[in-house]
Amino acid sequence: MKFLENNLITAVASSASHLSSTYAIANVENDIVSQPYIANAASCNITVTVASGMNSFFIFGLLADSGTVSLDDSAATSGAISINTTQYSSLDQLANNTTNRIPPEWFNFTKSGSSITRVDTGSVLAGTTITLALTTSTDRKATQVKGNAIHQWDQSSGATGRFEDSSGAAINLIDFANVMIGSICTIGGSDYQVIKIIGDGTGAADVTLSGSASDATVTAIKNPIKLGIVQAGVSLNVENPQIGFGLGFEDYSIRRPIFDGGLSQKQRNVCKTYSVSSILSDTNVQSFEGFYRAFRSKPFPAIVTQGLPSSTNENTRNSGFFYFRNAPSFEYAQHQGTVSAISFDIHEVI
Repeated sequence: MKFLENNLITAVASSASHLSSTYAIANVENDIVSQPYIANAASCNITVTVASGMNSFFIFGLLADSGTVSLDDSAATSGAISINTTQYSSLDQLANNTTNRIPPEWFNFTKSGSSITRVDTGSVLAGTTITLALTTSTDRKATQVKGNAIHQWDQSSGATGRFEDSSGAAINLIDFANVMIGSICTIGGSDYQVIKIIGDGTGAADVTLSGSASDATVTAIKNPIKLGIVQAGVSLNVENPQIGFGLGFEDYSIRRPIFDGGLSQKQRNVCKTYSVSSILSDTNVQSFEGFYRAFRSKPFPAIVTQGLPSSTNENTRNSGFFYFRNAPSFEYAQHQGTVSAISFDIHEVI
């Protein structure tokens, strides 16, 4: 297991501006995944400056169709290393009311000579510049969850209006599920971004764009480039959980039985939870206790397992931005006190 305990980022910048000040690049340095950076372009390079001592890098709340990460310090560079941009599932229903569609990702790097490479167990790097190159390119105007495909924009006044199908019927954007704040819409040959959606978007002026678009055919709708959390720094490395450790989920969907036996339901977000038991050396027990005392209710990046076969995809499946649900417990596992058992529960932040 690894816990990122000391964030060494000194600056973050983007080659693109933001959708609005609400979605500024500074958002990636706070602890609120739900307040992301949203770019005002279909591609951008996010530059992260990190002080000396980094051995782990973490991103969460990403939305892009493709991405790479590259590192550069005064003596070594890496090539472009692919970032996972595969959504949790190809099931269309997953998009419905889901805030984060792409898993988080944990990176470890090591330097050998003039090269920096990605590894399972990283080593400390000198002061480093990390560049995230992100692009969105997939047209989603005909990839609706329910209902008809988007065909046209119907202007109400100025920048407000709504999306319609080929017959002129309003598109319910909750059902459609692939139009969101920041979506890049090509209307009449020009690009606009969605900056506001009221309700389900079916009202005559329920959608606000970044500029005034007259009635015209919609030729493309692309996801925005979005990023929630970036952290890079020193990680606490302790033993893996014992076999049988549990991954669970907390589902915030609404379920309401109806008097006639039916079910009223509304899809909401799902969070990962881990119940961890591990045997640690006394040195690591003391370090972990210090980590808990420092963080308590504050969220932190972690990867719950490390060193497993690559097919387990632990860098995305078993990493996340977590907080302690309660205080961990410690028990001596032998009379000498050199080994202890710890137990704790962590809950994903979204």
